[in-house]
Amino acid sequence: MNKIKLAVALSAASLLAACGSDSDDKNNGVDTPTTYEFLSKVTEGESSVVFTGQAARQLLISELKKYSGSDEFQALTNKQTALDNLNTIYAKGVDSDEVNSLIDFNLYDGTGATSVPVSVEAPLTLEQTDYSDVFSVSGAKNLQGKLAGCDNDLSMSEFIGWEIAQGDIQDCGQDDVAVEDENDKPHTLLQTWFDELATLATDGNANTTIVNDQGHDLQQLIQKFLFGAVTYSQAARDYLKADKGLLKQNSEGDKAGAKDYTALEHQWDEGFGYFGASLDYLNKTDAEIKASAESDVDGNESIDLLRGEYNYGLSVYSAKVDTYSDADDLNLSADAMEAFLEGRQIIQDNFGTDPVEGEGYHVQLVETSERALAAMEKTIAGAAIHYINSTIDDVTNYDGSDIASLAKHWSELKGFALSLQFSPVAIISEADLKEVHEKIGTTPKASASAANAEQFIADLEAARTILVEAYGFDAAVAATW
Repeated sequence: MNKIKLAVALSAASLLAACGSDSDDKNNGVDTPTTYEFLSKVTEGESSVVFTGQAARQLLISELKKYSGSDEFQALTNKQTALDNLNTIYAKGVDSDEVNSLIDFNLYDGTGATSVPVSVEAPLTLEQTDYSDVFSVSGAKNLQGKLAGCDNDLSMSEFIGWEIAQGDIQDCGQDDVAVEDENDKPHTLLQTWFDELATLATDGNANTTIVNDQGHDLQQLIQKFLFGAVTYSQAARDYLKADKGLLKQNSEGDKAGAKDYTALEHQWDEGFGYFGASLDYLNKTDAEIKASAESDVDGNESIDLLRGEYNYGLSVYSAKVDTYSDADDLNLSADAMEAFLEGRQIIQDNFGTDPVEGEGYHVQLVETSERALAAMEKTIAGAAIHYINSTIDDVTNYDGSDIASLAKHWSELKGFALSLQFSPVAIISEADLKEVHEKIGTTPKASASAANAEQFIADLEAARTILVEAYGFDAAVAATW
């Protein structure tokens, strides 16, 4: 549903003038602000909110999608060059110690830094126009170093949803130990998709630029998979994890007192950065978020892509899922943002006291983090259901002549479904997720043929039922998303 969050925010905002930085709008007894802005308890007058590195990685995910579909990529004639360029985004990112990272190598014309994959309409301008600007704020950042399995162990007992033979596994260097195992499979899958993209771009066939002969839209698979394997995984397994990120110190500036935030504040902010919302996200309607990613929070007509004036990734899809139907059954965008605001306020209210596992405010913080993660996971599941429905429509009307729409929607479904495996506190069970992937299958092309279409539609409906029951969605409503 296109819900109006603004009314709630304005009601709370009317109290701000009377009570300073906090509202009297209670969230489990916590006075929370309506925007993600928190003054430092370490350094008077400074902000304690920083998630520039996470925003930089959000940009890199967007860059992979933009570049893989660009005329410049499709015009390449050398496969290795094409593959190297994709890995420049993924493995090098922005890094002054890497030769030809995006800060000094332009993927599109070879001169200067690569421009960011974002544009805004006048009078708005961008504070970061290329990746040298990004690097100057975020420092060295890439995607590979934060990929599930490369940076942390997988959350389920095995990699689910895509068969990868042991002999095909490529080591991604987890803990600098060259042991090829399940943890290397997400990286291997991305390298497989990169290789296929590079082949398609340089094979001289202009009709198959991003869709392979199996009906895999590689551009969509990569983007949706990275939403899970980087952004959701990092939030769930690291920054908002009960026995990891949520046990950092909360008594002094991080980095031996050098920072304006505590280590615990920063962990929470980094988790928020992987959700991808603007600072004023709660004050916007879902329709507004869906229609426009930028948000000029400070009103200076300049969008800061690294400091909370742009909506990325899952934050946009939370709003999209909310708008899939008119039924008043979901408000995932507000659920997520309210939890992030509440948790951050809990941390600030307890400055000077370090968290103790299972005691005091750590208990409340863990509960709040799991609400935020649940909203992110339900967003992924809701998007998967939406693309199940789109795929069913495509199969129903498929005549075998043009696979582009079917490939796109199935690949978005598959990418989101793959993403559901990357949380240690996942709502869906491993057994249910395996069954979902069995029903979705590994390719839409053969399944959509006239002989198999009826069974494929039945399988997709069965996958939808599993997701609906796992996440407590209304079955009749979800069938319309």
